[in-house]
Amino acid sequence: MATNIYTVFHLNLAFSSIEEKQHIDVIKHCYWPLLKLAQQGIPVGLEMTAYTLESIARVDMEWVTLFRLLLQENKCELIASGDSQIIGPLIPADVNQANLRLGQLGYAKLLGIMPKIAYINEQVVSAGLLDVYIDAGFEAVVVEWDNPYSHNPNWNAATLERPQSLLAASGRDIKVIWNHAIAFQKFQRYVHGELTLADYVDYLTTICHPEMVAFPIYGSDAEVFDFRPGRYQTEAETIQGEWQRITKLFSFLAKESHFNWQCPSEILTHWNNSHPLALTNAEHPVTVKKQAKYNITRWALSGRNDLLLNTLCYKQWQQLKQSNGDDSMWRALCRMWSSDLRTHLTQSRYQQLELPVIRKPVPDFEPWQSDQQPKNCVHDINYDSERRRLHVRTPYLQVSFNANRGLAIDSLNFASQQFQPVLGTLSHGYFDHIRYGADFYSNHLLLERFRDRDRVSDLNKVEYQLGQKDGCLLIFCRQQLKSGAVIKWYQLQKESLRCGFHFENIERPEAAIRLGYITLLDCSQRAWYASHLGGYQREYFQLAADIDQGAPVSSIVSANSAIGATNGELLLGTDNNGIKISWDPALCAALPMISSQKINNQYLNRLWFSLAEADETLKQGGDLLDFEYCITPTTRRPHA
Repeated sequence: MATNIYTVFHLNLAFSSIEEKQHIDVIKHCYWPLLKLAQQGIPVGLEMTAYTLESIARVDMEWVTLFRLLLQENKCELIASGDSQIIGPLIPADVNQANLRLGQLGYAKLLGIMPKIAYINEQVVSAGLLDVYIDAGFEAVVVEWDNPYSHNPNWNAATLERPQSLLAASGRDIKVIWNHAIAFQKFQRYVHGELTLADYVDYLTTICHPEMVAFPIYGSDAEVFDFRPGRYQTEAETIQGEWQRITKLFSFLAKESHFNWQCPSEILTHWNNSHPLALTNAEHPVTVKKQAKYNITRWALSGRNDLLLNTLCYKQWQQLKQSNGDDSMWRALCRMWSSDLRTHLTQSRYQQLELPVIRKPVPDFEPWQSDQQPKNCVHDINYDSERRRLHVRTPYLQVSFNANRGLAIDSLNFASQQFQPVLGTLSHGYFDHIRYGADFYSNHLLLERFRDRDRVSDLNKVEYQLGQKDGCLLIFCRQQLKSGAVIKWYQLQKESLRCGFHFENIERPEAAIRLGYITLLDCSQRAWYASHLGGYQREYFQLAADIDQGAPVSSIVSANSAIGATNGELLLGTDNNGIKISWDPALCAALPMISSQKINNQYLNRLWFSLAEADETLKQGGDLLDFEYCITPTTRRPHA
């Protein structure tokens, strides 16, 4: 039986390292050859944003006209992307919804069609995001197979053999057409001359065994053939003949009896109508394309100024929700949230963004007046000078701070949880294992600086001060660190503890910047957590294996994953009790990370936030934003 083969070429004129003046060259060298393949009888799939389609139309309407004709003749196929290439699990659901809707309007305006298959942007997907595509009316999505397969030991290798269904967070499902990272990288190696035609065909013949019903030949960038986007110094200056190599290969495969070219929509006719696959799990709540260096921190915490860009986008989103903005305003937001502004962005394109200068006033706290507090908010404040511990008790919570360690939290508990300590510090020696022979604190700061090759923390001896804000008790301290002065503060209000960090330095250091660590004190079991990951509803996860999202991938990639937390909250706990951690991403779009490690018969469960991580896209400069978050008690499945 012949294997049905297909392609989805990704066209992207927002490509981070491509200047606008180069658009005409990209169209000439990379996009026209695709239409010529379609004219020659190869039914290629072309995926692009509405932005890319509009950009093509501005400089080469002839290409758009021919593309529209070929679509009408069913000689090629348009695969949807959205108005802009945005990273769904990092972005609120209604922005994802607007992006898909505006994309369909853009396709309809220039091409007269609204495609029913969508390519998930950068192949970054969560179960919640799938619901957004279902509600947008898509019949199927294109998702990479390699990483979900490696993260789900219950998947059978045979799932690659034909289209399947994926389970969304709501319990609904959507069809999936597979992309294949190894396959498209093999294809690129052939086209770039690293493999001969015989080498590549041998690979393809091996993987397309007789049971393989459908297989993706290619599912990545079109701009890397007969053109180089300019991301890396290793790229050759003069390239030509690569589309001829593609044409030669495709023509050869068209003549082979055991291969059959089809459009992606035709591949859906081979769909396996069985139980849908669960795409993600607690250890991998978001799946990303290719190798491990491509994780979501890439678009959230590195680049030229990712943290500020995302923070400004969240601020604009909040304003749009309040003002009921029109399509032009939502389109502008989607384009500001473009992934390509966050990776290898050129200096000139970055300057065109004209980002505002962030002003950070020093926190101004009023003196504490204990005699002026309401009777039901009486605070019992006790300082143990020998151990340098500050203990605060109210009718609602009890908290202890360690003045030897930068006012890290020793223990925190709430009245609604019978004052059972939920988070705090696990002291040196708690775990009987030399690898974990350290103190595990809560709410501290840690910077690992790359250029200076050192580690900076705020776990130092401090003098605390008392103040008040809005009638609530404040506890704060100031430290002078090698990276600049930091003010850490706490605000107590009923069953909530608000924690804040103010940086007097306004420039982001080249460092992994992690803060607000939370160490759960129940070590008898694995933690659970819940958050929104680009979808409408909260996704719940019970950890079942070791995880450390902050573990480095390599010497230049400092983390391997994070939690998108697209509505600024995350629930974390063990058994039925837990905490709700909330923050305003319009003030600082920090990303939470989670770890859980089994140590003998115990578990070390932690969470922290990151303001910056390293990868090959990190550039010098950027803004260092203040960060604050709030801790309140919750249960595993809260009603609200």
